[in-house]
Amino acid sequence: NYFGPHEEVEDAEERAAALADALALKRLAEDFAHPEVGVTTTDPTAFGRNFFSRPSAGEYEEEDVDADRDDVLEDMAALKKLASDYAHPERPVETTDATVFGRNYFNRASAPDTEEEDIDAERDDVLEDVLALKKLASDYAHPEKPVEVDATAFSRNYFGPQEEVGDAEERAAALADAMALKKLAVDYAHPEVGVATTDATAFGRNFFSRPSAGEYEEEDVDADRDDVLEDMAALKKLASDYAHPERPVETT
Repeated sequence: NYFGPHEEVEDAEERAAALADALALKRLAEDFAHPEVGVTTTDPTAFGRNFFSRPSAGEYEEEDVDADRDDVLEDMAALKKLASDYAHPERPVETTDATVFGRNYFNRASAPDTEEEDIDAERDDVLEDVLALKKLASDYAHPEKPVEVDATAFSRNYFGPQEEVGDAEERAAALADAMALKKLAVDYAHPEVGVATTDATAFGRNFFSRPSAGEYEEEDVDADRDDVLEDMAALKKLASDYAHPERPVETT
């Protein structure tokens, strides 16, 4: 360390004391800002007790005040539960009493008829129509969904028999050309994708590195390129070391 030998003993002690004070102040500030964090200690003999609930503590609250507070807290809990039940009627009723039961007031055995028979039938028809319209709207909005039919139902293609053989062959050829053009466009746009083949006997070689290839680069150009690449690698390492001084020095 460049600064080590030139530092006096008293300066080192003063700096250590200042750092210790700063660390203690930091810990005190964290404890003040986060009182919910528990007290951590490594001393197994350390213990403490609650000042207010110790056996020798005096009565700091009158009995009637304590009872009133408990009543207020119970009322608040009951009001909170009532407000929650009112705001969320979809929640089921929870009870711990196994003997509690109830029945529907409107469909009990002794209940009078609340609806005429024709109105009930008409309501069922309306609900069926609404359900059919809902299914029709869903099928119209999502044509990609498959058609769900009965296993015994069958049909045929209306346009199949009317198509001539020549038109079918021309359409198939057009689709094949479109598929080939699509593959060619994908290969052109993504040259990094490897060539995939299923022919085990297919092979190839590099045109530029074949044994019969001529010298396509002069020797001095190749040497200059190597020197430039080495300089770039050294500059990159120097920039990285300058930007990250915290990294250790690596040597072989």
